[in-house]
Amino acid sequence: MRSPHRRGAGRVERSGLSGTEFSVLMATYRRDDAGHLEQALESLTRQSLVASEVVLVEDGPIGDAARAVIERYRAALNIQSLVMPRNVGLAAALNAGLQHCRHELVFRFDSDDMALPERFARQLAAFAAGPAIDVVGSFAQEMDSAGTPGRVRSMPISHDEILAKLWACPLIHPTVAYRRSRILAVGGYRTDLRRSEDYDLWFRCAKAGMRFGNLPEALILHRFDQTSHLRHAFRDALERALSGYRGACLLGMPLWKRLACFVPLVRAVLPTPLRHPVYRLLSRFDPRRSGSPD
Repeated sequence: MRSPHRRGAGRVERSGLSGTEFSVLMATYRRDDAGHLEQALESLTRQSLVASEVVLVEDGPIGDAARAVIERYRAALNIQSLVMPRNVGLAAALNAGLQHCRHELVFRFDSDDMALPERFARQLAAFAAGPAIDVVGSFAQEMDSAGTPGRVRSMPISHDEILAKLWACPLIHPTVAYRRSRILAVGGYRTDLRRSEDYDLWFRCAKAGMRFGNLPEALILHRFDQTSHLRHAFRDALERALSGYRGACLLGMPLWKRLACFVPLVRAVLPTPLRHPVYRLLSRFDPRRSGSPD
């Protein structure tokens, strides 16, 4: 196990962003793997720009192993723990965390992913270059449960591309950074949704006139493999489809885009062993890939 540390001080000065303060928003709960959490926090210590604080929401009681990991990294990452008395779900946990973030720029991050060293620097530079931008995501490289890297998941880059493909959710939630005040202004995450809280949020952000962007490089390693499909029941897929349909209607999108939100339901009705191979096959036709039609 590596010891927690803070790195990159010599590189901050050259970036021109050394005075920028920002928060990282995470949530963890009892079923999260403590080893994965440790890798996630370790990756934050290796950033060329170190976060001002890490707001880590404990969504209900967590295990001793996870708590020990958090305590090992508390000082190195300035972890501010927010402990929920019971499990309230990701959306409510993130809303509570947002209220405790002290800085306007907030970086989302999942407790089982790993941030690549230039993630914060690249996204902060995007905010600095375009003051009108409100939400900045990036590509992500998938990895399996053992940490073996896989394919790079690409997304549309420009605001107009993202807006046109919003029905397909062209933002990878754990890659995004956003302006806290703008997210709070639209009400934050909807707490009545189990799995599609981010999908729903982007539609409301778009309706409010916010501007989006994605950086054309993988800035995180995103844990996704065969076991990931076990966490997504049919009702979760149906909820996501309905969220997409409502959002597409909210933005006045064409009928075909509204109906296309239901296509992923096909994968959800397949036997579990078939879901990942079908996901791989369908990814070749992913409408979020650059150059695909709007």
